[in-house]
Amino acid sequence: MADIDLSPDLDRFVRTQVATGRFRDAAEVVTAGLRLLEDRLSVESFKHRDAVLTSILAAFDDPQPGVPAQVVFDRLEDRHAHRVANGGKA
Repeated sequence: MADIDLSPDLDRFVRTQVATGRFRDAAEVVTAGLRLLEDRLSVESFKHRDAVLTSILAAFDDPQPGVPAQVVFDRLEDRHAHRVANGGKA
């Protein structure tokens, strides 16, 4: 395992976990922490993915007609021209 520098608080926490017998050594404590982080990030990724999927499905189910791409681009160009004319302010 690579050498890592821990803050005094985290070092104390790791030592306490080993001292209680919950873990054999510091590497087990760090491994357990990294697994929890991995799980948490994975869950957050799924939540984000689900939110995006829900938004996409809602857009498909929206009864309002879509805006043609050319209209969207024209609006963006107008907005940009307005900001440029006003020194970057909306």
